[in-house]
Amino acid sequence: MMLADSYDIPEEVSRGPHSPAFGKFLRNWFGDTYALTHGELDLSFLDDLTPEELALARGLVRRNLKLRQTHIIEGTSALHDVSAVPILRAMLDEESDVSRRLTIAGALWKLIQDPIFIDCLNSAKASGRNILCGIHLLQVLWLGDERAVDFLIDMLPEKDGESHFWRVFRRICFRWPFRPLLTRAYLAHAHANMEGNFALGLLNELESGHQMGIPAWEMPHQPSDYRKRRHDPAFRELMVGAVRKWNAEIRNGR
Repeated sequence: MMLADSYDIPEEVSRGPHSPAFGKFLRNWFGDTYALTHGELDLSFLDDLTPEELALARGLVRRNLKLRQTHIIEGTSALHDVSAVPILRAMLDEESDVSRRLTIAGALWKLIQDPIFIDCLNSAKASGRNILCGIHLLQVLWLGDERAVDFLIDMLPEKDGESHFWRVFRRICFRWPFRPLLTRAYLAHAHANMEGNFALGLLNELESGHQMGIPAWEMPHQPSDYRKRRHDPAFRELMVGAVRKWNAEIRNGR
């Protein structure tokens, strides 16, 4: 089996022989990690590990936590390795990068519901660095209840849609010959609202049950719609159900 040299794997382990489940674990965590790191791997094969193989797999992940790679950190929660908690907490204490802190805290949340995860989410939101976009925004759903809905609503832009000024400016930018210069202001405007627009898209997708694939200003429900319904019991029940359904369908999160 071809495993990457960057990982600390004892020779007797890499040499094998291995069961199909343990071989798949080694290959995807320490060999060809593409499917795992791109969220395309069904992790149900981990359920087929024997108790001895599970203990060995957990040990290998803990052994390689020093590399601080995202899929290794998340491996602790995928393998339900509560014994990794002290190591993760020490890593978190030493980590200054906001994105990696969220990854570590997310593993702690999945393992023991450590509230430091909520602190890290709040820090990311307050950083002004658009951390809560893409995969990190989906971490908000791990809260699994009304807190996730409230967090997303709190992230929303202050105003609905796109102002008349920016609609006109955007059309002009893509017509004039000096488009790179003219679009700079618009791109800065879009960047400043990135997290809020991502949150708006996610709320609409949760409510509709499908991906929208349209710009934030064309979403059927705008920020004012969600603020207006925020405390409506039926709306909250609907959205919490959607959050839990989303989490249940995650293939790569366990």
